Amino acid sequence: MNHWFRSHAWANHAAGISRVNVVCDGAGGPVIGYVTLSAAQIERSSLPKARQRNRPDPLPATLLGQLAVHKEHQGKGIARSLLQFALLTALRASRDVASWDVILHPLGLRTFHAQYGFQDLPFDLRRAMVVRMIDLASAVGTG
Repeated sequence: MNHWFRSHAWANHAAGISRVNVVCDGAGGPVIGYVTLSAAQIERSSLPKARQRNRPDPLPATLLGQLAVHKEHQGKGIARSLLQFALLTALRASRDVASWDVILHPLGLRTFHAQYGFQDLPFDLRRAMVVRMIDLASAVGTG
């Protein structure tokens, strides 16, 4: 968490590469968690055959690139809140700038992300997971 945040977060945010959203410990306190979102794309061939038909290649996507919580604050629901924030932000943005799904590389947290509808991409060698915007909209009742 610390290395990426100190080395890349501000530079990426300032350059428009990703948007970094942070949670602080109290007003003006230290950063205890963050999540990043950016534009991405997904190759049609990485989707299950049933979802490839009549789709452009590549499909527009939103990348949930980094999500981290300081070890002293883990287990308090902060990661869950950051993920929910990121998904709702991605869903809102997709109404103005098309995005077919949210993609992430879960780094061993597959079960956690599966609770939010993320599914493995069967043909992706980098072991990405995705959740479609249409499924997010249905889950939050805005479909």
